[in-house]
Amino acid sequence: MMINQKIVAENFEKDCLAVFENLLQGYRKAKESTVWESKMDNLVEKLTHLPTAPFPTELMKLFDYDFLVQSEDINSIIEKALIIRERMKHTKRYVTIKERYFSFLFLPPNTHLKRLEVYNNEGELCYLQVGKIRIKPKAILQWLIPGNNQVKFQDVINFRQKTFNYKALEIYYYSPLVDLSSTNPQDYYNFFSDYFGKLQFLKYFKSNGNVEAFPNLQQIKPRTHDAILKLSSAQQVLWAYFIFRLLGLKHRVDVGNSTLARFLCVVNGIDVDNYKNVYFYRLIDKAPYIKNDKNLLVDLEVIKLHFQERNLPTGDIEKVIIEIVTR
Repeated sequence: MMINQKIVAENFEKDCLAVFENLLQGYRKAKESTVWESKMDNLVEKLTHLPTAPFPTELMKLFDYDFLVQSEDINSIIEKALIIRERMKHTKRYVTIKERYFSFLFLPPNTHLKRLEVYNNEGELCYLQVGKIRIKPKAILQWLIPGNNQVKFQDVINFRQKTFNYKALEIYYYSPLVDLSSTNPQDYYNFFSDYFGKLQFLKYFKSNGNVEAFPNLQQIKPRTHDAILKLSSAQQVLWAYFIFRLLGLKHRVDVGNSTLARFLCVVNGIDVDNYKNVYFYRLIDKAPYIKNDKNLLVDLEVIKLHFQERNLPTGDIEKVIIEIVTR
């Protein structure tokens, strides 16, 4: 989920975090499902799916150095990305795939491949897969015996695929967020938010939830981080609750208690594996009504001021305040 808003560093960090949290939720749901990938690496690859086309690959290289190493502003990165786009706009690449299938009455449509050819952007054949039908002599004799109903016609034939790999093929996968036709800076902002969120998720996955494995994230953490740590546990729960509401993620609908608790564990440098044992987890279940009205109003005013100082909308907070005051 990307939000069309003013392109500034603080918004960029929030949107990257939204991508990270969405990936984390998808990963958690997949693990809890009865039908999920037996290999975690395959599942993570499907969740992240980084592009390999020349243009977005150049953008990712730009981000890796200019943003993560040089700590340049996101607007500067976008300006450089548009210059790269101008240079590469006439160099589109593609992969050609030709498929043919067996089509017999006894075969399901488009299931048994007859021939697959994959060509790279230069027209060179990189991958060839050939399907062959083989007859089983013994099975055909049994099938022809009158009255033998145990052998079906499908038992008489056998399908085999033979594969030849002539050369390594790079699939030029263009990002759904940006390609060489994109000239809107917001598209590039969305692309980099998506990319950085996925980088954080990949590091998180490889580190088994170890927050110390995020050196780049530590370097560019927003200036508000110290201010958040100074909030009480109850105020941090309210802050996280309204931050996710601001991103369009509703508590108990889009974001569960465990996700919010893990998020606050990451903010506070607490081991996320123990999220159920932290005080945040017990408070989150009641959010935003985590205290009696009088004490809750005090905390809500603190969070409202925190949002106002950072030019963030306070509409959701004010609705809860009005609801409590008018009871």
